[in-house]
Amino acid sequence: MDSCSLVEMHVVTVRPYLSENQPLVWLKEKTGQESRLLPIAIGEFEAASIQMCLQGDKPIRPIAYDLLVSILQSNTANVLQIVIHTVRQSIFYAKIVVEYNHVIQDIDARPSDAIALAIRMGSPIFASLEILNLVGIPLSESETDIEETMLKFSSLEPQIIDSTKTDPGNKRNIKMDVDEKLPTEIDIIRKKLANAIICEEYEEAARLRDQLGSIEKNGKL
Repeated sequence: MDSCSLVEMHVVTVRPYLSENQPLVWLKEKTGQESRLLPIAIGEFEAASIQMCLQGDKPIRPIAYDLLVSILQSNTANVLQIVIHTVRQSIFYAKIVVEYNHVIQDIDARPSDAIALAIRMGSPIFASLEILNLVGIPLSESETDIEETMLKFSSLEPQIIDSTKTDPGNKRNIKMDVDEKLPTEIDIIRKKLANAIICEEYEEAARLRDQLGSIEKNGKL
């Protein structure tokens, strides 16, 4: 794929995070005249692993992505970049470009796995211009519009994020700034839940999710 047809992206956030709804990883164009968002549906485990890394949190035990990073680094292999190159029937396809012993190889991967590895390796993330032109969500020049754009997308795509379950009185919580910290109790529970999911402690994860849901339902945010 011609490098001119690739656009560098960065990970904004994962939303909704640690909830019963389908998680989306949100990517944003890093440079360029246009500024578009690219939401990709991912699994719960992958969402937790990406968001924890973005927050600088570490799992209680090393997970598969951490192990893979250790293997690559111990063998002096380098992830040059990851590329999200194709979308068919709402399914995204990606590849990991690896250099080892001066040989460059493309490895087929799910976008979620590729992104989780890239952010741990500090490798650039690219999306094809074709994908952005096809499914990218336009964003105005104002950085503050990111939250508003994600909220609008939620209301337009109820099959992905069921916004009808959201109490209108709690919309201020959805429009919270990306970098704004959650109240201490919620923050602690979310971190414990992410660790439980990653460590496959499903009974504990279910208990924590119920606890989190109860707090949110009672409006104790």
